[in-house]
Amino acid sequence: MRQIQTQVILLLITVMLSGCASYGPKNKDLTAVLSNTQRNLTSLQEKITASSEPKEKEAFEKLVVKSKELFPVLENCNDKYALTPEYVATLKETERIVGDLARNYETIPDKEYIINAIYQDYDAKLQTINNTAKNDATTKIKVIVNSNEEEGFFVFGKLSFEQGQDIKRFRFNQPTQNAVQDFVPGYYLFWLEKDGRVGAPELHLIMSNGGEEEKTLVLQTPK
Repeated sequence: MRQIQTQVILLLITVMLSGCASYGPKNKDLTAVLSNTQRNLTSLQEKITASSEPKEKEAFEKLVVKSKELFPVLENCNDKYALTPEYVATLKETERIVGDLARNYETIPDKEYIINAIYQDYDAKLQTINNTAKNDATTKIKVIVNSNEEEGFFVFGKLSFEQGQDIKRFRFNQPTQNAVQDFVPGYYLFWLEKDGRVGAPELHLIMSNGGEEEKTLVLQTPK
């Protein structure tokens, strides 16, 4: 069964590698980021193997499979059409969090959530590569954020696996209902703030699964 799964993965990678287009200068940081992430995943696997949590093991196995699908595609796309610094920056944050998990596995809560969040982020990137017109890894999704009641809220965001961390990684330049910003495909948390009122972060997949490159979100206004 494992051999069949491996063959299926190799076939999918071969198909996806043929999709990237347009030769150009490569991003020189990508190879190191992916290599370090793979090393961190290997270190984390040792901790996961010794764990007694079956859901964590299942989530990690899915993540490993997804990384094996995504990483060669990113390398090939980067060779042909350089990934943007913003794109590689999100991958570098994933490298960091996987390293933190490997080093501090016993003390980090919500490990299953973090592993699943990374999986969703990788899957959003891979699906977008496969489904956009150019089939490359340079697509950005225009995110439009509205508030469901009042206007004039500032919009903040961070990566999904940064939940629980006091981070405002992104801030939209305009408040609702004029909040628009381009994002690398991935899995994010967004929330609203105004006059000391802070909304609960909401999880959203930012991706293209049918060629669209725009996504409108309606976030709950804080009370």
